[in-house]
Amino acid sequence: MLKKLHDKYPGSILMEAKPNFHSFSSTYWFYYQKTGQWLGIPAKDLTEDSLKILKTLFEFHDISPHHNPEAQTWFDFLFSNGRTPKAAKHSAYRLIQFKTAEGDWMREDMEDAFKAFFEKDIIILWNKPSKGVIVEEFNDPLADMEFLAISNALESDFFVKTAFYIGCPNTLENDLPMQFQEEIKFFQHAYTMLPSERIFSFEKTFPSLVTVNLDPFLKRNLLSRLSLLKDDPELLITIKIFLQNSSNVSLTAKKLYIHRNTLQYRLDKFTKKTGLQLKDFNSAATVYLACLLYEQP
Repeated sequence: MLKKLHDKYPGSILMEAKPNFHSFSSTYWFYYQKTGQWLGIPAKDLTEDSLKILKTLFEFHDISPHHNPEAQTWFDFLFSNGRTPKAAKHSAYRLIQFKTAEGDWMREDMEDAFKAFFEKDIIILWNKPSKGVIVEEFNDPLADMEFLAISNALESDFFVKTAFYIGCPNTLENDLPMQFQEEIKFFQHAYTMLPSERIFSFEKTFPSLVTVNLDPFLKRNLLSRLSLLKDDPELLITIKIFLQNSSNVSLTAKKLYIHRNTLQYRLDKFTKKTGLQLKDFNSAATVYLACLLYEQP
């Protein structure tokens, strides 16, 4: 079957062994289990309808990370110890990782959606079929909350959930690739520890990493000091969301779908039983770490 397709697409490549995907530019790969053959077809030769049909017939592998020379240069710079991109400016850049569920969506459509939200020139790199990074010049950057709107819109348009890790701005001269490799690890940890979240950053991830690596003595004392949270899961969620929303009563009540009076009752209950005032920064930080600890598997 792949032989017939190979004949149909003159630019395609038919191989008996698994190819080195990154050696082929902008190529879609299809695997036929019965014969063990691989067929690579240039992305430009396939229409959207043809690609959808081939995806249903064969195992699909879309590993090509780039679509143009500039993106390839950035990919090599960040992932393969390549040279600094010639077209890059002497300004700070922010690297925004994204991870979405695989589904019946086209890469080109996803890229168009990203570009529409940013409303400025960005570079989109793909290192896996459903994972990649957006290179954004740190000039009038999107706010963190705007990424939640992007995630919601992508779920509405493509029926897939998308998570983002918003990297710290840095210059190319300040070892940007090394920082990026560290941010990849932060994203992996965050995605595992906080599966219900969609938007991550170093600041949002760091407290959870602290609790995971907390000294056993400190962990034991913290949990025993706030055992009330373990016995009352509803109170735990309330306190955590309250602290995550800068102790804003109205916003917390709205997110919990409860009345302000109900929220205030729970907060007063916590203060009465623990003696801790959540308006105090040190108390709030300690309680938040305890909430994260109790939520760990």
